[in-house]
Parts: sequence; C-alpha cells; structure tokens
Amino acid sequence: MQPLIRKIEAVVISIGVQSGVGTIEAVSEKDDSKKAIFQITSKTPLMTKDGYQIGISAIPVKAKIIVFVDSKSPSPMVSPPHITPLLVIYDQYDKKGEVCVGAFDKMLYCEQLNLKLHINEGTEIVDLTGKRVDRSELTEKMVFVFYDRATRSMPVQANPTKLIVTPYSEY
Repeated sequence: MQPLIRKIEAVVISIGVQSGVGTIEAVSEKDDSKKAIFQITSKTPLMTKDGYQIGISAIPVKAKIIVFVDSKSPSPMVSPPHITPLLVIYDQYDKKGEVCVGAFDKMLYCEQLNLKLHINEGTEIVDLTGKRVDRSELTEKMVFVFYDRATRSMPVQANPTKLIVTPYSEY
C-alpha cells in the first residue's frame, strides 16, 4: 500500500515571493542532485518543529526543512518538480521534537504511521487558525502531530504536545 503522505527532508537553496505565491527551491538532504521547487500558497502552513506558524521569510537559505506531500496529488512532469506541500516544517537545530502527518481512527491509531497517540490534559488540539478543537474531531481527518518522545514498541506510542486538525479528509 502506497502511503498517503510522503515526507521529504531537504535543504533550502533559495526562497522567492512573487504575486502572493512563494517558492522554496531545495535539494534532498541525502542526495544534492535531487532538486525540487515547493510552491507555497497562502493556505500552505509553514511551521517550526514545535507547531508555531511562521512566514516564508523566517526560513533562511541553507536551512533544513521537512516537507509533507500528498502522494496522491498529481505532480507536473517538469524538472525540477514543482510540488505544492501540505505542510512545511522549518527544522531549527535548537528545537527538539518530531512531526508527522496522518489520519487517525477512533482509537487514535494511524495505520500508515504505525502510531498510537495518548492524549492528556496538556495536549493542545487546534485547527489551522489556532481555534480549539474537540478530541472527537480527530478521527478520519488529516492531523499534524507534534511530539517530543515516542516508544520503541509496536505500535509506536507518543504523547503529543500539539495536534493540528486540518480540513482535509483521508478519503
């Protein structure tokens, strides 16, 4: 089964903004011959590893970014590929934590990620605008998960610090 969300780790080469659309040109962190151009719209969330929204100008050249892409969305056949991401994370070196994107069932398990969430009172659950969201609204929606630690068990288990519920559905 092909995963719904693909994670790309890259290093920024250049950033541009023109007519309200931003572009981040980047190369793969593992293979600098693989280049991509990420097209940033006003709806593309740009965040830090701890879930705070930032502007495109806050991401410096040579910074590491983590880009989450819907693997089902069509990609134009140009080189380098032009990709519209679901989420861009500025991976600041002084920030700890992990980020993943997935859809969770009623038991807060994501088969694609093999991840089980344990939500507590300290877990912030919001939508992309920062408005509080009820825990019941997590199921079958695409969720951005921010957490510090996870177990090495199967499935992996995490206590997220922040969950951002998106309007996108897995189906």
